[in-house]
Amino acid sequence: MRRWGGDGDGRRQPPARSRPRRPVAALTAVVATVAALALALGGCATAADGPVGPRFVTPPLIHYTSVLWPVPLQLVGGEPGSRLRITATLTDGRGTWRSSATYTVPAGGMLDLATARPQLAPFAEPDSVGLFWSLDGPELSGTALATHWMHDTLPVTLAAFDADRLVASRTFDLQGLADGLRPHTLYTRDLEGAGTSRFPRETHEDQPVAQFWKATSQERPITPAVLMFDDPAPGASAAFAAPLLARFGASVLVLPVSSAPDGVRASSVVDSTTVEHALAWLAAQQGIDARDVFVYGTGVSEPLALWAATRFPTRVHGLFAAGGAPQLLCLPSGSTAPAFEDGAGLPCRVGPGPDSASSVIPLGGVDGPVVLACGGRDTVLASACSGQAALAAARGMRAGDSIQSAPRAGHAVTVPPGLPVALPRGRPGAPAGSGADAQATEQARVAFWNAVAQIVLRATRS
Repeated sequence: MRRWGGDGDGRRQPPARSRPRRPVAALTAVVATVAALALALGGCATAADGPVGPRFVTPPLIHYTSVLWPVPLQLVGGEPGSRLRITATLTDGRGTWRSSATYTVPAGGMLDLATARPQLAPFAEPDSVGLFWSLDGPELSGTALATHWMHDTLPVTLAAFDADRLVASRTFDLQGLADGLRPHTLYTRDLEGAGTSRFPRETHEDQPVAQFWKATSQERPITPAVLMFDDPAPGASAAFAAPLLARFGASVLVLPVSSAPDGVRASSVVDSTTVEHALAWLAAQQGIDARDVFVYGTGVSEPLALWAATRFPTRVHGLFAAGGAPQLLCLPSGSTAPAFEDGAGLPCRVGPGPDSASSVIPLGGVDGPVVLACGGRDTVLASACSGQAALAAARGMRAGDSIQSAPRAGHAVTVPPGLPVALPRGRPGAPAGSGADAQATEQARVAFWNAVAQIVLRATRS
């Protein structure tokens, strides 16, 4: 994927599904659970507010993290009709980030940021966490980017001003979602013993081949797993997405897929034997349910996730993918595919498209849920949404699938919600057709991760 800073024949029989799955609750109940989880992931334990005077109010007992879903946030005790400028400021050793929006206090004196439309803001629609994901500040290198937003505790101060007079202030200590989580590096020897066939000669030397994030669920001894394909460069998407999946309750094994400079093609090769060993290793781990293994790939890694899901249909239950081509694209050399099957390269396209149901990787053999997403104003891969539409048409909509196309969103629609990372930066008040919209991209992120969370939560309860 683009960095944000960037059985051997596939026909072996699956493990017996003799253990019946528990009935899944109604979708509304799952959505409620996701919302509750979002709150748990969302955001400092609420300090007692004073009984009088303007103040920011949130529900009690919420632990706030850097990954934020929309949560209730109100300013109460304001002067009706007054115009308030609300600022968000984060200052630490890496620099200062700022955002601001102007609101008019309603007649009742209570300003609800979840429903109030802002004026003079970097977002146009009501959004209770808009001041957080729209923070603008210094650019960080890959490693610093992931450390800052996913591991550090970030003190973000909201302040409300009436002209130059400060009327309310509150600091939210946003804990990095990955705080306390560290991936375990796997080497050739670790995966080699898990499979049934010999490791490819080019990877036979004992070297790092994967990273493993263990699920954080303590209530569920048996959890699902996700096989993720991702760019190994510092600050790539796995540093953000893998901890979120682990917090949802899924263990994550990340296989490296280097990205070419264009952000569309891969620049490294994955062999089916490597994927076979990775899936076998996951199945052998105590606490992982081999019946609920999903694959994940975004950007340049999406075609590899699609290929892996169809190559090993009895071992892969579902698929999460976004922002990439629906076919295998050749490496920059133009003749070699990023996927090999038992040492032989597969056919590949030099460039993406044209997209049709007959030209894409077929997903009909994926028996579980599929989540596909794209941004209609993707400037990295302009055909991303036509590719997802072709994948959906070839598969046919099935129960549990979620096919998402956000017309005004940009490329990075799978960054966890609430993070001011890889968002399109347009000037406030720019014409609607002038480019990708930051708020639309943020909304696409919420929709994507809501769909993924619902599926992972179902799997943890099965």
